[in-house]
Amino acid sequence: MLPNQNRLRRREDFAKVYANGDRYRGNYLNLRVLFDNNPTLDTRIGIVVSKKASKLAVTRNRFKRQLRAIFRQLLSQLKQGMQIVVTINTVQHRPSYQEIWDDLHKLLAKAKVLNGN
Repeated sequence: MLPNQNRLRRREDFAKVYANGDRYRGNYLNLRVLFDNNPTLDTRIGIVVSKKASKLAVTRNRFKRQLRAIFRQLLSQLKQGMQIVVTINTVQHRPSYQEIWDDLHKLLAKAKVLNGN
């Protein structure tokens, strides 16, 4: 589980990121990033897995657990003051944990949200 201060929860926050955030598309994931003007705020992350990705709740919950685990490991490397929303593309096969890790890391590097970029 992500820490409370790093969770994006409110519908208005998701809507703001969808309306104003920069978009990046990978093989399995879509990433939207909204940079706040206040870099002292914590980075907040939201994960969305729709029924288009899978009709089975078990599969959707597995995607969310895997993404939360990856973000927990990358949290110290993310820049401060951002709002990030990750969605799963409709996929033909269920990607492995390593494929999701590689795709997310590539998207975060492309969005220049990792420290050192």
